Amino acid sequence: MAAPKGNTNAEKWTEELSHKLLDKALELCNQKDGSEYKYDFIGEIARELNTYHENITIHLLSRFPSLSDKVKLLKANMECNCYSNTKKGNIKEAIGIVNLKSNHHWTDRQKIEMDGTINIDRKEWVNGKEES
Repeated sequence: MAAPKGNTNAEKWTEELSHKLLDKALELCNQKDGSEYKYDFIGEIARELNTYHENITIHLLSRFPSLSDKVKLLKANMECNCYSNTKKGNIKEAIGIVNLKSNHHWTDRQKIEMDGTINIDRKEWVNGKEES
């Protein structure tokens, strides 16, 4: 539903402002505190930029397709940051796994046999390394 005529409270995003927002987000996602990436969840970057993550990843992207490469890069960097911080023990493994599964579509490996049965491999993390 569109805003009523004369509404001055509506957000006014131009393509130029949207690109600037994504540039700031990309700068933030590369910030480090020692060996730890400062941000590994896109919601934290959105909060830092006084917006919400759907605005960055959905709304502005649907209005301005030219943002596509920057949004893809931001998501990829956030995924790498989360994995790196989890692997190094900078964030709790459970939080890292939840973030990767929920926000980056990671799944546990499953093998579907030709007879229709599903075998799930048990994976364990030992000293930052995945073991089967």
